[in-house]
Amino acid sequence: MKKNYIFYTLIFLFSLSINSQVVLGDGDIVNTGLPIEAYYGYSYSQSIYNSDQINASGPITGISYTATTSTTLATSGQWVVYVGLTEKEIFENTSDWIPISELTQVYAATAESPTTISEEGVVTITFDASFEYDGSSNLVIAVEENQDGYDSSSDDFYSSEANQIASIFYYSDAVNPDPTNPPTGNITQRYPNVVLEGITQDCPNPTGFSLDDFTATSATISWEGGSAEAFEYAYSDTEPEGAGESTTSSTVTIDNLSSETTEHTVWVRAVCGDITSSWISYTFSNLCAQPVFNYWEMTQNSAIFNGVNIEGVSGYQIEYSTEMFEPGDGTATVYEFYEFPNELTGLEMATTYYFTNRTVCSEGFYSDWADGGNDGPDAWTTQGLTCEPSANCSVGDGFASLVFGDIDNSDSGCSNNGFGNFTDLSTDLAQGDTYDVTMTTGYGNQYVRAWIDFNDDYEYTSDELVLDNYIIGEGSSSGTFTETTQFSIPSDATLGSHFIRFKSNWNAAVPDDACEATTYGEIEEYTVNIVESLGISDENILNLRIFPNPVDGDIVKISTPISGDKFVEVFDINGREVLSTTIFNDNLNISSLEAGFYLTKVTISGKTTVTKLIIN
Repeated sequence: MKKNYIFYTLIFLFSLSINSQVVLGDGDIVNTGLPIEAYYGYSYSQSIYNSDQINASGPITGISYTATTSTTLATSGQWVVYVGLTEKEIFENTSDWIPISELTQVYAATAESPTTISEEGVVTITFDASFEYDGSSNLVIAVEENQDGYDSSSDDFYSSEANQIASIFYYSDAVNPDPTNPPTGNITQRYPNVVLEGITQDCPNPTGFSLDDFTATSATISWEGGSAEAFEYAYSDTEPEGAGESTTSSTVTIDNLSSETTEHTVWVRAVCGDITSSWISYTFSNLCAQPVFNYWEMTQNSAIFNGVNIEGVSGYQIEYSTEMFEPGDGTATVYEFYEFPNELTGLEMATTYYFTNRTVCSEGFYSDWADGGNDGPDAWTTQGLTCEPSANCSVGDGFASLVFGDIDNSDSGCSNNGFGNFTDLSTDLAQGDTYDVTMTTGYGNQYVRAWIDFNDDYEYTSDELVLDNYIIGEGSSSGTFTETTQFSIPSDATLGSHFIRFKSNWNAAVPDDACEATTYGEIEEYTVNIVESLGISDENILNLRIFPNPVDGDIVKISTPISGDKFVEVFDINGREVLSTTIFNDNLNISSLEAGFYLTKVTISGKTTVTKLIIN
């Protein structure tokens, strides 16, 4: 019988002793619906593990699965587990379920004793009776979850990648699948990582592979080998027919990687005296992958960004210029850094820069320069200031102290030329809310206006006025005066970061023109971040579910029991509306959006819920 072998992934999450267990898969893939899908009410799955992968025979007394440590089974604990022997190697199509008549029920949770998960994220299932594995057939494990209700979209189990269609699964909120007649499901090359308890391998298969270092032509690979005395390995696309290169180490360096491909396979088997384990294949890529940026923000003189720290790379480069350039042509400045998050400083205020980036895998070995899908560097503009009018606060006019929200500038003093740039101080202000502002001046009869630059055009206009000629120490002259008044944020104020300007004038109203110089007074500029009045932690009025979240594709599903058309608005990290549409089903097309963090606002029949959306 033709055998199929497992392609293990690059990164592995745990290493377990296999002296009294058989470990099948230790990949880091999540959110696959395997062995259950906790984010839905009901699920059913079957997965095939081939005999060479198991490499053992005897009684299986239980199994265990590993999930993310945040996973709970609060409403997903009614598991039923079936095990069977099969000659089937793959699932041919989405209806190719193995009949339940060929499986044995080995475990069934009850309402009084549901399946539980440990703090470490491990689900351990002890069989009601051991299952005898013959050592030559492939093994199928099926898991049914029957508890009504759903848990979080982040409740996921770890899976590995196979080189064959290894699993079939189905999940639904409305339909509890019948294992005797399962509905059409989904098929995948993935299978859930599982540990078989009770059964042992005479010569344990190597496991826990990792790519420790690589260049364009070489790679260093490590693994774990249990009680093996030595190992054999081979660099080949197909399983070795004879013995491979011999080593007593569990780490080898392959120096002759083909330059014609970036995907490579190394085979390893354990040697235990006169017997050997199965050949286990490990497929990896030595392509220097481009950086993954999840967040990017421009300040007045810097770019702040975050992304994925890729294992095994030595650093990252950002190439930038105020002029459009050809990546790598030597005309732009190169900034190199070694981990996310990071900040590129020294940029000019209110200036457009062009950026591209690449990964540094090793000396002289780089990824391609990214073009952002725009056939060239991306353009970003640093924040600017509005005009800087002068005033004289040397004799006590202006603000000796200004406090509002989380900003406490209680010892600001008189600013140079009467203009104080305090935009490094910021606070969150919510749409529709009212806030106290406490101001202290060293002279009476000070008129005060305040504007928020909601449209970020670096101009303050009458429709952006939030405080209109409040008078501190009205009718008084010299002396210190501290007063508190209030200003309100419009309910439709633009979300995101904006400048706010406070301007005082002695003995006369502050001019309508925020840029007009005045004789006595002061101007102070701060930063405010306008946020939704309905916080994402507030009540989910629509009982909204948005999934998958994070999302890797072009479609995200928005599900709610409330009927009606869904008006969807998506805002970026700066509060700018980047998508506005009405959908008539659950599918929202996000193909136009870049990777990053977003706020998604969904309105149905006058009811609104706001939630986060993360696009990878």
